[in-house]
Amino acid sequence: LRERGRGRVGMWGDTVTPVKLARPQSDQYVTPSLGFNVLTSHGASLAYPHLTDVIVIPSTSAPKTERGTLPCLALKCGETVVQTSLLSTKPSDPESPAVLVCMTLSGVQVWDPQTAKKLAAITLPEGDPGPAERQSFAKGAVIVPRADGRHSLIVGSSTGYLHEIDTEGFRFAYNSKLEAYSHSSPIADISSTHEPMYSEAALPPQCSFASACEGGKICVWDATLLNPLAEMHAPGDCITAVRLRAHLAIASTTLGKVMIFHIESRAVLAEIQAHARACAGIAIHPMSLMVASVAEDSHCIVWNLDRVDANEIEVIASTSIKDKLLCGVCFTGERGKDLHLASFDSESIFHLEGDILTQ
Repeated sequence: LRERGRGRVGMWGDTVTPVKLARPQSDQYVTPSLGFNVLTSHGASLAYPHLTDVIVIPSTSAPKTERGTLPCLALKCGETVVQTSLLSTKPSDPESPAVLVCMTLSGVQVWDPQTAKKLAAITLPEGDPGPAERQSFAKGAVIVPRADGRHSLIVGSSTGYLHEIDTEGFRFAYNSKLEAYSHSSPIADISSTHEPMYSEAALPPQCSFASACEGGKICVWDATLLNPLAEMHAPGDCITAVRLRAHLAIASTTLGKVMIFHIESRAVLAEIQAHARACAGIAIHPMSLMVASVAEDSHCIVWNLDRVDANEIEVIASTSIKDKLLCGVCFTGERGKDLHLASFDSESIFHLEGDILTQ
């Protein structure tokens, strides 16, 4: 890959290194739960759900144990964890500490990932009842700056509504349900333009966020006023993850697609049949328009979207991990040079080392 106009080159080879994990003084399993978009990162830390626990890897560069495993922690949430997100308490401040938001069947638990201390447990109010066969759950979370200088944690739910939780440092309190817009299907994911891993150069002046639902709809919101700005549709698709960068909304679906929308025009710029099975997660490079997608077909693909407006999309890396249902991906390392992947029912995470070179 030669990134136009930036003078950087990034490459990922075919070598995938499994990194075996282990809880300290325990032989209990640390396998990721089966789900979509399960892996989250902040700095050198990673986290993912494991049944009623959340597995936290404090540092991917930490020394290995005598058994050759990477140490990790298990946070006991006490109920099924659907999704996790490592979020900056102040997204505009790269030095702000992270919190771990755990979305469960009843609501949200917020933890300090460094001390393994639970900071808050918030039960979301019940909404309109869904189908009898569907269990209630919370899913999707972002922390966004507001117009009055404070910050809010936005959480999605199986009712299709978003909920605002006031946050100040490590203090969290439920505020209200956002009535301005409601999805007709359960929320699948929420993402903002100011995710913690994005570089300052990649951040737009104003923060916005996107909510995506299983019914194939994406709503982009003004973060400061919590007003909906645009709605886009992926007819016939169930969205598994959504990401924002500049004027683009990028979504993955259960039909193996990666879809790219132009936010202002609401147009579909590209519909890529990326995978043979459900595309379980996507990640955007912290500095550029490179997108990694992983799927249940065992493949990880990195796409260059630098010229998507000119209808040019390039596959710059592709690898497969035999017999693994990949369910999460994150760019990691210095300036996003590496990739880490999560796979269902695997005791290891998978590392793809890359290079970032300057011309």
